[in-house]
Amino acid sequence: MRRPDDPVIDAAVDAAPSRRTARRPRSVSVVVTAHDQESTVGLVVEDALRGLEDLGVPGEVVVVVGRADRTAQVALTSGASVVESRPGRGAAVLAGVAASRGDVVCLLDGDVRYFGDPPLVPLLVEPILGGLADACVSDLYWRPPHPRLWLHGFFAPLIGRLYPELLPKAGSTPWSGQRAALRALWPAELPDGATADLALLLHWNREAALLRPVLADDWTAPRKPGLAPARAELDLVVADALAHGRIDETGAKALPDWFDAVQASAQERWGDVVDPLDFAVAERDVLEGALRELRAHGL
Repeated sequence: MRRPDDPVIDAAVDAAPSRRTARRPRSVSVVVTAHDQESTVGLVVEDALRGLEDLGVPGEVVVVVGRADRTAQVALTSGASVVESRPGRGAAVLAGVAASRGDVVCLLDGDVRYFGDPPLVPLLVEPILGGLADACVSDLYWRPPHPRLWLHGFFAPLIGRLYPELLPKAGSTPWSGQRAALRALWPAELPDGATADLALLLHWNREAALLRPVLADDWTAPRKPGLAPARAELDLVVADALAHGRIDETGAKALPDWFDAVQASAQERWGDVVDPLDFAVAERDVLEGALRELRAHGL
């Protein structure tokens, strides 16, 4: 059966033979936030430099430190430049971006060890250099299985309701600090605290034509992601959604009650889950409960 005429599809089909992805000649800055991480920052810098070499592009590594400790000395010895910032995740990111010069900025945490080949920097930057993305977020598979209340009891249901187009762009670890974007996509302001990475996602959702997750594996970090979301993260999403017409005042006022109900229920559901085979069931239960609560609160 002949499909109905669709001028948008017809135009795309007609243009297909002439479509080409072109490599962008760009320089790359790797910004490493590393407050009090002298034991790992040297290895992260070395991996970043190896990644830049693999890419074959001009580049630099900038390490952001918060106060005088051996982190700065180790970073300098490993081949990076160093810049200081006031405390806070957002402040560190902004300081690193401001001190860097590359056309593409790749952000790494100073305590994440990635053992895959290629390193994280090429994984995150190559799609941008190849014209396949404007911004990338690492989708770092968490192994062993880990309770992720932040994803299933907060991000997926809430963002799925307010910003449904963002879910496939952010991947399964949207909290990841390992990400990259064209310089023009880095905002001039970010929250100081841990909400900075979430604020970046919301900003890139609006400003980046192509925001994509990048699959990655074989990594470790001393600090595990938090099990539960913070109220500050809810406040950030609500304020952004109100400012951009994604929710009205009535819905915004209902969300704190939704948040409290879901978190109480989710914490109880996790209980003493220790069997890895039970994690998937628990995650599904938390997500379904959060969606039910959204409906119950008229959202």
